[in-house]
Amino acid sequence: MPGMRSVPIVAFSLLGAQSLAAAECPIEKAIYREPEMRAELRFAPADGENSPLSHRFSLVLGGKRLDGHVMYDPEIERPVAMILNNCPEGDVTGADIAACTVWRGIIYAGDQRNGRIGLLPSEGEVAAPAIVLPGFGPAWMASSAGKSDDAMPWDVFSLEGCDQ
Repeated sequence: MPGMRSVPIVAFSLLGAQSLAAAECPIEKAIYREPEMRAELRFAPADGENSPLSHRFSLVLGGKRLDGHVMYDPEIERPVAMILNNCPEGDVTGADIAACTVWRGIIYAGDQRNGRIGLLPSEGEVAAPAIVLPGFGPAWMASSAGKSDDAMPWDVFSLEGCDQ
């Protein structure tokens, strides 16, 4: 049955094309997944040249969609990310932001193949094979967004695809 042999070949070809596309994906289009709870990070372009943000992303976890952003902190020379849940808009105080912050920390790029950890690639650069959010799982469980979850997400998200 010649037709049956072509199905697996096509399936493997499509998987190879998806991996190749993900490997060449710019960070602002990258989609990452966390294996424990299937959380997803979707990066998007920053708001423009004059924006203090270096990256924007969304987190989808447990049926919730949260906003995230990254700002470069010149004092510590590292990109600092924040994941926010239902923050008020407009003129807000530091206390308002603290109350809606689910996680805040240095965001790292990782490569499981060679075990290297580095800084998040700049917008326009190729997406890293993995993203590490140190302490994200415990922060999620302690937040109002995750306190009712039975399982804790992991801190490592692997590159899953590229948003075209």
